[in-house]
Order: sequence, then C-alpha cells, then structure tokens
Amino acid sequence: MLKISLWADPAEKKTEKQRKNQVEVEVVRTKITLACTECKQRNYNMTKDKKTHPDRMETKKYCRFCKTHTLHKETK
Repeated sequence: MLKISLWADPAEKKTEKQRKNQVEVEVVRTKITLACTECKQRNYNMTKDKKTHPDRMETKKYCRFCKTHTLHKETK
C-alpha cells in the first residue's frame, strides 16, 4: 500500500522559512559605491544597512590610483 501525504515534510518547511528570512535580510542592505575625494575614482563597491547608517558613508581607504590612504565618500 502506497501512502501519499498532502502535507509537506516539516524539514522542507523549515528550509523554506530560512530562505524567506535570508531574502528579507538582503532587501534591507543596499549597494553603495565609494569614490576617492582626491582623484574622484570609484574604487569600492559595498553594501550598507540603511537603518543603522541613514546618512552618506565616509571612510579612509587605500586608493590604488593615488597610492595612498585617502578619504572615500559614498556616491550615487
């Protein structure tokens, strides 16, 4: 006798919930580009959380064109 169940396996439901949670986390983070303030080259691509950093991001990073550590700002 072959049993056919209409209910999904509980393990499958768990993985589906985990997938939904991962998608929600990815939606909150946005892609940004950092540009050097001295040579204006766009050197870095990053993601940031808009809830924790609502304003534009600024950080010191290495610029391979200037060959020094310079201030990089978030661009559009």
